[in-house]
Amino acid sequence: MKRIIFLLFTFVTLLPLNAFGWGRLGHYTAAEIAERHLTPEAKRNIERYTNGTPLAEYAVWMDVVAKTEPYKHLLRGWHATIADTRCKSPKKVRDEYRDGRDGISAMEYFTEELRNRERLSDSVVLAAIKCIVHIIPDFHCPAHVRFTDYKNSGDFKVMFYGKKTKFHKIWDSGVISRGRGIKDHKKYADMLDTYSKREIARATKGGPQQWFEDAARKVRPTMYSVKAGDTLDEKWVKEVLPFGEQLVTESGYRLAKALNTLFGNEKPKKSK
Repeated sequence: MKRIIFLLFTFVTLLPLNAFGWGRLGHYTAAEIAERHLTPEAKRNIERYTNGTPLAEYAVWMDVVAKTEPYKHLLRGWHATIADTRCKSPKKVRDEYRDGRDGISAMEYFTEELRNRERLSDSVVLAAIKCIVHIIPDFHCPAHVRFTDYKNSGDFKVMFYGKKTKFHKIWDSGVISRGRGIKDHKKYADMLDTYSKREIARATKGGPQQWFEDAARKVRPTMYSVKAGDTLDEKWVKEVLPFGEQLVTESGYRLAKALNTLFGNEKPKKSK
C-alpha cells in the first residue's frame, strides 16, 4: 500500500486536472461541505499533512490518474461499487462481482492502513486522504452505483442539449454543472449545507458500507428512467437536480464523518 500511494502522490503532480466522477463542481462542493464539518481536532491533524491546502483541491485527482498507466491497474474498480437487488453490498457480493475492487473495499483498505499511520511517511498519508476525499462522493454518483442485475454504467447514448453523448457523462458532470449555473463550489456549498445537526447525524449513521447502501436505495428507482436515444434537456435537468444535490450534500457530510473518525484522535508525529 505504501508504494502504491507514494506512486499516486508523485505522479498526480505531473498531470493536468480533468474531472469525471461528479465532475469538478460536484466533487469540489462535497469536499468543501466536508471541510466545514471537520472537528477542530480532525482539521488540525489533517492539516498536519495538507499544510492547510483545502480538501477541495484534492477532490478530483483520482480521476486524473485513473486511465493512465500504471495507475489504471492500481486503482482498478475503486470508482464504482456494487449492490445486490436488495441494495445490500456485503463483502461476498463485492468479491463475486468485482473481485473486491470497489469503493467500499478501497475504504476498508485505507482505513486499516491509516490505523497504523505512524509507520507511514507524511506524503503517503496525504495520498490516502486524497483517495478518501474522492471515493466517498463517488459512492453517491448515480453513474457509479452498480447492481448485480443491472450494470447501470450509462454507456448508452442520449441527446443532451442537442448533442449526442453517453448518459454516464451526463450524471458525471452535466446535471450538477448545468442545473443552477453556479460555478463557485463555495457558493454551491453555502446553498446545499443546510442540514440540521439531527439530519446530519441521521445521514452519517453507520460507515462506508451503510452509506453506499443508502445511496443505492435512492439510485435504484431511477435506473430505467432514461433509455438510449432519449432527449434530455433543461426540463429534465431541473427534475433530477434536487436528487443529485441531495446525494452531493450527503456525501459531503459522510466524508466529514469518515475523516473525523480517522483523524479525530490522532497524536501528532514527526515527519519522515
